[in-house]
Amino acid sequence: MKKYISYTLLLILSAFLLTGCTKKDVEYDSSKIDLVGTDEQTDDQPEKEESKESGDEDLGYLSNPDEYTKTKQSIGEKSEFEYTVEGLEDTPQSGYHAFTFNISSTETTVPYVVVEPVLDKGVYRVILSNVIKDSSGIAYQQSKEVNKGAITGIYRAVTSVPNTSIYEIGFLGNNLFKLELEEIGENMWSVVVKVSYDLKYSPPNVDFGSTEFSNGLQEISGMESSDGARIASYSYSVSGGVLKFVFSVASGTSNPIPTVQAEYDEENILVVKFPSLASDKVAGWGSTITLPAGIQVAVSRAGESSVYRFGGIGGSKDFRLSATQSPNQVIVEIKI
Repeated sequence: MKKYISYTLLLILSAFLLTGCTKKDVEYDSSKIDLVGTDEQTDDQPEKEESKESGDEDLGYLSNPDEYTKTKQSIGEKSEFEYTVEGLEDTPQSGYHAFTFNISSTETTVPYVVVEPVLDKGVYRVILSNVIKDSSGIAYQQSKEVNKGAITGIYRAVTSVPNTSIYEIGFLGNNLFKLELEEIGENMWSVVVKVSYDLKYSPPNVDFGSTEFSNGLQEISGMESSDGARIASYSYSVSGGVLKFVFSVASGTSNPIPTVQAEYDEENILVVKFPSLASDKVAGWGSTITLPAGIQVAVSRAGESSVYRFGGIGGSKDFRLSATQSPNQVIVEIKI
């Protein structure tokens, strides 16, 4: 995999935290995310580090399948000691893909790491505690692709929890995992999340939306309320003159992406409409979301329809409406 050489992020902090949270996790609540920056990202950083599709590649087999599970696992000890993520590597192995976090500290206490399944998002969430510096090479809301054996890749999530790094390993099939720890030096460890390949997975037909920016109508044809389509939470960030607003979505089918459309109205307000959702834990608040650069999002919901009106953009600037699977997201990016 390529490693990013240097990163610089335009850091804009917003102190406005929303109330009326979505489902709370013990250590991670994505509904409380405002804007998180990092010194690891530049304006010209690619959104994803591409990898080749596996095709008919021989991915091997697991010699110890009984050791893999979909149950929450943890290693290490809870403490107040501080840790540094020195790097992140992902490598294909026989029957599984290894995601290796190299971690160091000034103390001898083993770092505390939790991996928990978030099945409605199609991810294994990796929570690294007491991290004061993260040099994984993945910026917030960016990812590295794998695309082997129904494993999509690894995504770095934003979080409001201090000194915590959150990563999500995306999977589409019956992929199990195993968590291991190895001491590799004095006060240095390798935390390895091994995710098994699913060699029998057959992907659904998913519309991932636009690949280019434009200021015209953009649409994604996806699931409806009858399929259990829903929005669970949101997050946002700004980098390189682009505002990125991310909806966390799900459904009751193998295709988690709901139907959505986006276009400017006559007042140059970007209207993002989900016409048929079984539930929306963001729009139910009936509030206004304050974003950087003077942009505000008026949120409304009537019946099964949710509407997000992005005002204050300053004209019909180019945008892109797209989606990803594992993590399951609808993404609105606006050039500001």
